[in-house]
Amino acid sequence: MKQMPKPSYLKSIRDLLLVCSICALLGNQVGCSLLDKSMEKSSRKGAIEDSPSAQEKSPTALNQGRPSEATDSSELKEQISLLEKRLDSKKEREQYSKILPWLKNHSEQIEFLKQPNLEKRNQWILKNKIYSRPSSPSPEMKALIGNQDIALGMPADFVIKSWGEPVARDISGNPLNRNERWKYIRTLATSDGYRQEKRFVYFEGGKVVGWETE
Repeated sequence: MKQMPKPSYLKSIRDLLLVCSICALLGNQVGCSLLDKSMEKSSRKGAIEDSPSAQEKSPTALNQGRPSEATDSSELKEQISLLEKRLDSKKEREQYSKILPWLKNHSEQIEFLKQPNLEKRNQWILKNKIYSRPSSPSPEMKALIGNQDIALGMPADFVIKSWGEPVARDISGNPLNRNERWKYIRTLATSDGYRQEKRFVYFEGGKVVGWETE
C-alpha cells in the first residue's frame, strides 16, 4: 500500500510544540535561577541581621549591655559611705585606713566593710592575702622612685619614698577615704638664681590620681 504524505500543517504544529517546549524548559531554568538568587539574598540578609556583630551594633543590644552609671558609681559610693559609718572603734578605723590603698575596687571595699567585726575583717584580710599583694615597689615603681618621680596609681607611701614627706596635707571629706592633697615645696637652681617650686599631689583612696606644679 502506498503511504500517504503527511499534511504540511502537521509539521508546522510539531515544530511549534518543540519550540514551546524548549522555551518552557529555558524559562523554568531562568525562573529557578532567579528564585535561587532571591532566596540566597534573603538568607544572607537574615544571617547578617541575626549575627552577633549586627546585634552588637544595634542600639537595643548596646543599651542592654551597658551598666548604668548610677550602679557603677553613686550607688556603690553611697553603700560604702553607709558601711563606713559602722566602723565604731578607733582600731577599726585605723585598720580600714591602712588597708584601703590595697583594695582593688569598690566591690572589695564593700566586701571588706560587710564583715561584722574586727576579727572577721582580719580573717578576710588573711583569706584574700591582702598583705601578700605587692607592697614593695615594682620594678617600674623602683625606677620612678630612683628618678624621684611619681605616677598615677602610686600609693602614698611610695610617694614619700620618692619625694619625701609633704610640707602640708589637706584632707577632703572622711579621713578614712584617704582623699587628700599633699603640698611640696622645693628649691630649684636657675640662671637667675634660686626659686621655689610648689607641687600638689592629689590622692583618692590613698593612691595618686593627679598632680600639678606652680
